[in-house]
Amino acid sequence: MKKTLTVLTILITLNFSLTNNKCYAQVCSPGGCAATATNSTGQYPSTTFSTSYSSWSTISAYMNAGNYTLFHVVNGNTYEWSYCSDFGGSQGWDAELTLFNNSTGATLCYQNNCGRPNCASAPYIRWTATFTGTVKLLTTLSGCNINTGSPYSTLVWRDTSGTPLIQILGVDVYSGYGSINWSQVAGAGYTFAYAKATEGVGYTDSWYLNYAVNGPLAGLKMGAYHFARPDLNPSLAGAVSEANYFLSVAQPYITTCQLPPSLDLEGSYLQSNFTSAQLTAWVQTWMNTVQTATGIKPVLYIGASTANYLNSSVNTYSLWTDYLSGSSTTAPPNIGVWNTWTFNQYSWTATVPGISGAMDVNVFNGNAAAFNNFMGCITTGNMEQARLNNSFNVYPNPASTEFHIDYSGINGQANVNVYDISGKLLMSHEMIGKTIINTSNLSEGVYNVSIKNREGVVNKRLIVTHE
Repeated sequence: MKKTLTVLTILITLNFSLTNNKCYAQVCSPGGCAATATNSTGQYPSTTFSTSYSSWSTISAYMNAGNYTLFHVVNGNTYEWSYCSDFGGSQGWDAELTLFNNSTGATLCYQNNCGRPNCASAPYIRWTATFTGTVKLLTTLSGCNINTGSPYSTLVWRDTSGTPLIQILGVDVYSGYGSINWSQVAGAGYTFAYAKATEGVGYTDSWYLNYAVNGPLAGLKMGAYHFARPDLNPSLAGAVSEANYFLSVAQPYITTCQLPPSLDLEGSYLQSNFTSAQLTAWVQTWMNTVQTATGIKPVLYIGASTANYLNSSVNTYSLWTDYLSGSSTTAPPNIGVWNTWTFNQYSWTATVPGISGAMDVNVFNGNAAAFNNFMGCITTGNMEQARLNNSFNVYPNPASTEFHIDYSGINGQANVNVYDISGKLLMSHEMIGKTIINTSNLSEGVYNVSIKNREGVVNKRLIVTHE
């Protein structure tokens, strides 16, 4: 991660119709290639894929003949796989596909040539599942042969019984980008952003507070990340110090229905300076410290090689990885000790309106409902946060000389902090019940009122005008 802020965008991928093409019907050619040691070089990618989307998504752009891939299917749903460019695939050689029941080994479908004008020799399988479980898709060269290395081919698939894919995309930024027009970022379709807040102990990103305030004002979901320096603070006490320093800067902006805090763990020195157990313990200590203080479970940003190096105990934290395929629909093939991924940074060189320079862009692994659930946004099943939010009423808003906070009193004492748009703390109050706060010394503008008690944090936006 180039110490950057992630604004996640909603991108609706169009669902391409296959109507009237000669490969549309479920017609499996006779024959097929047996999944034997002579024509199967092993599972790739290592993930078992599943989808509920009718839009085509990329499995990998680095497929070789001899790779087999596992997929979870649901009885009655119709699935399609292809290397054809009409659907987003690509073919570096004359491929064929054989589909098996992974449990019994029975051949389910086989296809060699689709016959479409743009990719006549590309295979295409359309198959309706007769069971719920796992299928194995074997890619081979024509004649059931294998190859290795370049050129590669791109495999795509979809569930035609599903819904169109809604991708949630974003960027991650740091002070190197300077002033950002967040309204333009949001207008370009981006939904959330991660901003670098701190590094090690003692370094605060000079633009973090500006980003943390102005991103949400433009409608973005924001999160803060800490750039870890275990090389400088290698002990577990050092991990605690780094976590506490991060909290001293970012905690006022860590709330429900925004992105969870994140630890950015990267560096070529990690595996040479630390054993797997040592590095795992350092990560867990930082994460536990932040989670205890905020009540929100952090996310871990980590590259594929280090993801394989850590112990499996860290896979309870959501994974943010960096498979730089350039495509938001290509799933990362190597996620180490994790069973799934939450964010993937798929490019470092994107162009994003409102931000100068090449950008890191990321994709969330799920739809809008999953994204909101991941952030703990209020739903019918999350009434406790709704009750907490409704316990506080800030008025008048806009305010002139003073504003009131009515508090139902059911949650005990609360602490109130008022921050300006740069994130500077201007005043603090302790309250029970109703509190009146004088604003006559505040300049006209937008302020963040953060109210925290033992049950959580509520953030309110306050506008001050002296008209």
